[in-house]
Amino acid sequence: MCYNSMKLRNNMSIKDASLALSFAIHVITLIKQEMKMRIICRKSILSLVAVCLSSHCSPELLDAATGPANEYLDLDISQLMQLTITSVAKTPQQFSDAAAAVFVITQDDIHRSGVTSIPEALRMAPGLQVARVDSNKWAITSRGFASTFANKLLVMIDGRTVYSPAFSGVYWDVQDTLLDDIDRIEVIRGPGATVWGANAVNGVVNIITKKASDTQGGLISLGGGSHDQLMTGLRYGAAIGEAIHGRAYLSYHKRDSFELHGTGEDANDNWDSLRGGFRLDSQDTGEHSWTLQGDLYSNNENQTVSPFWVSDPPYLLEKKDEFEASGWNVLGRWQKELSQTSSWTVQAYYDYTNRDEAIMEQTHATFDLDLQYQRQFGMRNSLVMGLGYRFVDTSFNNTSQVSVNPGEQFENLYSGFVQDEIMLVSDRLWVTLGAKWEHNDFTGHEFQPSGRLLFKATDKQTLWAAVSHAVRTPSQFEKSGKITMAVVPVAPNDTMEFTLNGSEQYSSEELTAYEGGYRWLALSSLSLDLAIFYNNYDKLQVVDPESPQSFNNLYFSNNMEGSTYGVELASDWKPVNWLKLGLGYTYIGFDLEVGVDSSSDLGEITEKSSPMHQFSFQSSININEELLFNLWVRYVDKLESSKELLVQGSQVNEYLTLDANISWWLQKNMELILVGRNLVNSSHLEYISEFFTPPTEVGRSVYGKLTYHFYISQ
Repeated sequence: MCYNSMKLRNNMSIKDASLALSFAIHVITLIKQEMKMRIICRKSILSLVAVCLSSHCSPELLDAATGPANEYLDLDISQLMQLTITSVAKTPQQFSDAAAAVFVITQDDIHRSGVTSIPEALRMAPGLQVARVDSNKWAITSRGFASTFANKLLVMIDGRTVYSPAFSGVYWDVQDTLLDDIDRIEVIRGPGATVWGANAVNGVVNIITKKASDTQGGLISLGGGSHDQLMTGLRYGAAIGEAIHGRAYLSYHKRDSFELHGTGEDANDNWDSLRGGFRLDSQDTGEHSWTLQGDLYSNNENQTVSPFWVSDPPYLLEKKDEFEASGWNVLGRWQKELSQTSSWTVQAYYDYTNRDEAIMEQTHATFDLDLQYQRQFGMRNSLVMGLGYRFVDTSFNNTSQVSVNPGEQFENLYSGFVQDEIMLVSDRLWVTLGAKWEHNDFTGHEFQPSGRLLFKATDKQTLWAAVSHAVRTPSQFEKSGKITMAVVPVAPNDTMEFTLNGSEQYSSEELTAYEGGYRWLALSSLSLDLAIFYNNYDKLQVVDPESPQSFNNLYFSNNMEGSTYGVELASDWKPVNWLKLGLGYTYIGFDLEVGVDSSSDLGEITEKSSPMHQFSFQSSININEELLFNLWVRYVDKLESSKELLVQGSQVNEYLTLDANISWWLQKNMELILVGRNLVNSSHLEYISEFFTPPTEVGRSVYGKLTYHFYISQ
């Protein structure tokens, strides 16, 4: 961004912009150094704590948010229904006015739950299946089709997609930030392809962090326990000049191993992560505003790779792998108000990731540019449209276990969308029509339209319905990859390999979704949100031999179709001022069939890889002004077979979990939280990975954390 050429108005001066640029450069330089100074950074955090505590700190200058976190219980349910969301229409709207199945996980929800990662926070959303594979892996999906690389859920952080172009899915171990800096997580169940594009098939998760102006002052946290052995965080935010706010953060998290199912042996899946970042926000002058933010991270992780196949005896090994996952990103967003009814938004980001595992090393560099125009025509018509371009440069360091050829690939994606919301009956009936066009290098042109209807029967009752078409485009691996599934000796000096291969003939999976919902604010203290859906799929993925003669070489094909259907329920009730209860329930059914010329049993395996029933119950109790007690009970139905392809018949039993925590504000600016997780059973299976990860049990754990808020007087 060239500040010398920017036309600054009102209270945004050249001096302010120069200060902001200097701050950004300084933060980026510091963050880059941390990649080489993991131990030094840990010492720096302790030094900064000492400096802050010895400085003249003024807790009274902090806003009320740093006091006892009871503001959530002070809100009526009706106020929570008026939360502003942006992920459904790419424009701000009230939660109650969204013609989609939406669930919002607020900062207060995250705080009360006691979770220590974003994947664990997503368990609060009905319609999502969140299963922990081992200490550093999760299988997360929306409305079925669970997998370690679940490929029908689009995940974003502040509008930056983290969907892997190599394998389709999300590496959840590197999707993190300081949890205190998250403003909300917006979860859409059902297609969001009309505005977000391909791969937003069964859902969209948008993790939205707080503005820098909302994180002024400092925060230091230190905690640890049985599994989350060490958790540290440091963040400080301040005004830069008169018109810009900024913040920077550092965090470190060390987690212990779980145990292997059946044997109780150490799963060798312990890991630690170090990350830092910054954010700058300009003051909204009414004419324009901008944001500049970035993150840098480095993970050291262990995993047990089993089965690990080699070409020489004994052919089958169990490999203890220690690997690194690192990366950085920078994102800029600028919004220009053309008038009271129209605006432009330009967003660009660059994202670099590297993952060096025993099975493969992969590097991705992504550049994304997005342009959006919004205009309001009177009271009855709201139009939003946009253009986008994405370039991905990927390189693979192949092994005998996993390979993608060619080793370096380039991918271009061009897109455009338009969506128009029209009020048909004043303050009662709205229709929203939209369509997304995309062109990718794998399947060419893709068209994804949708239509949504919203009817406000009364001020407290809303009904909505939607019909959408979405596609899931092939990944680089599905086009040109290979996984060695087995090596079998067939002669003294000869072996036969069983492989799973990509195919140039593999095309996009398609979905036509039919949804409906009902929201009812029965009382100011009681709400109900119900969604039903019927999804009709075509060209779903199966694996088949290229011919009967090559039975040992399987290839991806689009030879499955069928439907899913289900019900999702969320309800909040606040019977008295000191008690709040939350209930969530999910039911899903499957009816999938493979083609008559296919021998694959992936239809049955896919149906049984997602639980039919899920139930969640949360309660928050204000014991007094300083003490808050929280309980969270979850029930997840069994998975009859989640081990795909060669190993079948494995079963994950139904399980019940109980989490409990107590939050104690020792003083206005200092909180101690004590958390117990998975308290019902000592350990349980949640999911069995399709490839390379042996069945691993999630164990019981406890931890404590102290958080201190401060403000350094100038």
